[in-house]
Amino acid sequence: MPVALLGAWVWTTLGLFGATAESPFGIDHRVPWTTSRVVGSPDPPPPYAVEKVFTRLPWPNPVFLAPEPGTDNLIVILQGGERERPSRLLRVRDDPEADRVEPFLTVTNRLIYSVTFHPGYRTNGYVFVFSNGPTPESERTNRISRYTVERQPPYRCDPRSEQSIIEWHSEGHDGGGIVFGHDGMLYLSSGDGTSDSDGWNTGQDLSDLAGGILRIDVDHPDGRRPYSVPPDNPFVGWKNARPELWAYGLRNPWRMCVDAKTGRIWVGNNGQDLWETAHLIRRGENYGWSVFEGSHSFYLSRKLGPTPVVRPTIEHSHSEMRSLTGGVVYYGARWPELDGVYIYGDFSTGRIWGVR
Repeated sequence: MPVALLGAWVWTTLGLFGATAESPFGIDHRVPWTTSRVVGSPDPPPPYAVEKVFTRLPWPNPVFLAPEPGTDNLIVILQGGERERPSRLLRVRDDPEADRVEPFLTVTNRLIYSVTFHPGYRTNGYVFVFSNGPTPESERTNRISRYTVERQPPYRCDPRSEQSIIEWHSEGHDGGGIVFGHDGMLYLSSGDGTSDSDGWNTGQDLSDLAGGILRIDVDHPDGRRPYSVPPDNPFVGWKNARPELWAYGLRNPWRMCVDAKTGRIWVGNNGQDLWETAHLIRRGENYGWSVFEGSHSFYLSRKLGPTPVVRPTIEHSHSEMRSLTGGVVYYGARWPELDGVYIYGDFSTGRIWGVR
């Protein structure tokens, strides 16, 4: 009713004024204003600003950065941009003014997504690498490899030391996160393995390793494999379930991080049509993909998994972001007000958020 009345009032008013001659107003010619430096919106400015670092280094396609334990160095992953080009791991001094990098590891036929260091890295030199590429069985396969760093200068990863720990088929939405938890277990993030709409219908399926978080013990091989399954994993003993699964129902969990104080694990999860999410990962939880995208329905006709769906910890619509990558939990002296804040970003817009 208010809308109808408003429409009638506007029509009547226009009719009355349309019958009365008015003097012209305004300006005859609008002059473009091209010298203004005012940008943005009336909203208050964000409390922090980003600045570029390592500007003296040419870094094409950097996708990952991690501190090397026991050193003042960072390890950087560069991707060539095409699948046939190599992925390179470089070592650089943790100094924004650094102007030199050293090779750490080059892999010629696989895409490297992330690396993590064994908790005993200072003594055993173990580096774990998440990559995707061809194998004799499949054109595209996720692989977790262990490399050993040489114990004498220049302290590089020996490519001949590679040991494949675990592999699974993946042709897109590979995931790519790899971290050691405070419990000493290795956690891996796996995507649904396809390029659109969970084409393999694997998000709610516990019988494969796609679309979830895996948890394995790489320090105690079981004799058949170079790892074992922790007995407290939630699906151990379940019929037709992979015991390596820790949680499931994720589309493309790209980056994981461990809260250095609490041990909680965060993962950023790329959405598809409308929603981007981040999750605090907990034992046995189901995050809904592809019956749900975030907390919203997606393919309601598909069968849900055996456990209830848990809403995302964080959710953004595509009006705010388009590719939630993940982030880190900050602890530091420079910004004490951010202690314990999960700081995460969006690949498409370049915007950064934080949540406690």
